[in-house]
Amino acid sequence: MIENTYLPAVSAFFRASSRKKKILFIMLCASFFSFSAPVHAEQQRLSYDVVIAGGGAGGTSAAIAAARLGVRAALIEETDWLGGQMTAAAVSTMDDLSGNRTGIYGEFYENIRYHYFLKGKSVSTCYWDGNTMAFEPSAGRKILSEMAGSAGKKSKPGGKKGALDIYYRSKVTAVRKSGDRISGVTADIGGKKVPIDCSVLIDATEYGDVIPLAGALYRAGNSLSPMISEKSRVQDITWTAVIKKYPGGIPAALRMTAPPPGYERYVPEFRKAVTKNGNSFRSYPLRMPVDFATHNGYRGLPDSSNPEDYDAASPEGWESITKTGVNWTNDYPGAQKWEGRGGLPVSYLEDGEFRKKANAAALLKTLSFIYYVQNELGEPWSVADDEFDSDYPLLAAKGSVPGEYSEIVRRLPLIPYVRESRRIVGLETPTSKDVRRNSESYRDGRGGSEVPHAMAIGGYILDLHAADEDADLEKEFGETAASIKTDMPRGPFQIPFGSFISRDVDGLLGAEKNLSMSRLVAGAFRLQPVSMLTGQAAGTIAALAAAADIPPRKLDPRLVQRHLLEAGSALSLCEYSDVPREHPFWPGVQMSNLYGWIAPEELPSAPSAKIDDIYNNRLVTARLFGLDKGIFGVDTPLTGIDSENLFRRAFSEPGDPVPFLTPGAGSTNFVTRRDFCSALAHVLGFRAGHKKYASRYADIPSGSGFFGQVHFLAEKGVLDRVARGGIFLPESFVTRGAAADMMMRAVTALKGE
Repeated sequence: MIENTYLPAVSAFFRASSRKKKILFIMLCASFFSFSAPVHAEQQRLSYDVVIAGGGAGGTSAAIAAARLGVRAALIEETDWLGGQMTAAAVSTMDDLSGNRTGIYGEFYENIRYHYFLKGKSVSTCYWDGNTMAFEPSAGRKILSEMAGSAGKKSKPGGKKGALDIYYRSKVTAVRKSGDRISGVTADIGGKKVPIDCSVLIDATEYGDVIPLAGALYRAGNSLSPMISEKSRVQDITWTAVIKKYPGGIPAALRMTAPPPGYERYVPEFRKAVTKNGNSFRSYPLRMPVDFATHNGYRGLPDSSNPEDYDAASPEGWESITKTGVNWTNDYPGAQKWEGRGGLPVSYLEDGEFRKKANAAALLKTLSFIYYVQNELGEPWSVADDEFDSDYPLLAAKGSVPGEYSEIVRRLPLIPYVRESRRIVGLETPTSKDVRRNSESYRDGRGGSEVPHAMAIGGYILDLHAADEDADLEKEFGETAASIKTDMPRGPFQIPFGSFISRDVDGLLGAEKNLSMSRLVAGAFRLQPVSMLTGQAAGTIAALAAAADIPPRKLDPRLVQRHLLEAGSALSLCEYSDVPREHPFWPGVQMSNLYGWIAPEELPSAPSAKIDDIYNNRLVTARLFGLDKGIFGVDTPLTGIDSENLFRRAFSEPGDPVPFLTPGAGSTNFVTRRDFCSALAHVLGFRAGHKKYASRYADIPSGSGFFGQVHFLAEKGVLDRVARGGIFLPESFVTRGAAADMMMRAVTALKGE
């Protein structure tokens, strides 16, 4: 049965001309390929464990993560594209300064690379650098759809299969609560108001539109609900574009012969950025204005329609680029400001009508730049005819943009690039000082300032596009315009568990740009890679809370971390040369870093620099010599001193008495696997004779006093990685890596799974 969301499109197909029939047919096929869930006319109510509002970078990752953990998830997306800012808004040059290509973002990254490998094309086409990653929005959409479509099939081994249903052209319109706890939503699906039961709701929308529907406290600009001030400002938006070169001449329908309304107002801004004889980027910082080739090298994209390959490693490469993104000179309102101040008033988030007008104006500014490229620069470039073909931008432009531009407008991205949204008031609110201190971990020989309850790693500058004056920032967090420089991160940073959890509504989680954080920190947390990783964290929190039927705030963060680590998402800022990410004990060692369980043998000693100083020779040299990685001593036997510290830190708070004996009793002797596991079993509640076990290990006889202890641990999964093949070797020494792995499993087994 055809999903009723698409019945209008089917009807249009039969009414259309032959040319439009082809376009509609392609769109329909693409929509079905993207895995949509049917809603039958007789269906009055739906039920899921988790509902995710918003199918952007964060929302899609959250949905994939939740389904993989065996729950039933519904992803509700207003457009018919997955990916949000990085696909539907065409910001598909990855703003990745952390180098953290792990977890679901790492999977996506590798899938993109493979996609273009098969085409013989480089993905390093942007930011004037040969180590970047970019993709065509349509390719990103395809890959995300494939990942979402297989999410339920990749559920946790040994667990039940999850399910992921995606509802396109749909929107959450109301939130239901039982007391202060989420109980469901109402969604507009195919023109019908459909109630959906759920226990956890994630707001991953581009604007944070579900947060107020849930009655949760939130921040918008520098003001706090319910007293949202109209004087508050949010960052500029940008209606981007994907443009490409037409060597044989621009098609007539994509040629602009008359300037769009307001063109003269924007020309001075364009001329300050890009001119015919502008500068070429050969050294940092950039000297403005630049030439068109340098402009193209900034947001350069691979071009599947071009048989030739290119990259952004040199000026010669920029000259060869035939497809790029327009996301530089067209911030709105940009240099024109809004009523004399930078950025937009917070009404952009709060007032739907104001939002529509601002979006239409941003789109018109981008059209003006395309006219500028064609007519003042004289370049044979226009909107790409192989990326977008949609009614969404036409609807946004309706009444504001002359109809003569409709063929160009329909090939613009579906949505604007929105840099700032509402933010939940969570259990924690990271400030710029917190992020700076955290980012200095392991720099210049210093130790770590790890966030113990970290759920993801990001890395970017404190980047606000306007609305960055003292009056725009948050006094309650001690942040001013000067903080942008004084608190600039020096390396990757972590996002804590409390940033995801609404302080006052149980079951409501933030994802995408809607996390709990200061305005200034939001400028660093908003980029695509970290949005995918925080989305994965939100989906994992939601799935575990729903499965346990408890509010997310009641989860042990260590349990969430274990699942994230075992799913390949890095959480610690410290990496070791002897524990690469494919090492079986990597998750346990990461957990040890977060909580300081076992001191490493040698810390990294990378030099300090601004996170965006990618050309710093000291940093490059440090990486070449491996100074950005330490040595954990993964195969070194654990001493009694290390063992005592490990047990104390894992099972008690600082200063608390320890009501158990630790293996090795604080000596310098090495600890055997027998002694370590015997102590671990008793801490976890083992009692002799409590249960009879079938024998698993040939070298531990059933009459041994250790038999029950080791099998008790095995049943809890504590020994999954350290005792395989039917042999345990109880008298051999426990290594530091094995101890970290067993402890990670033990502390999470305490709460159950």
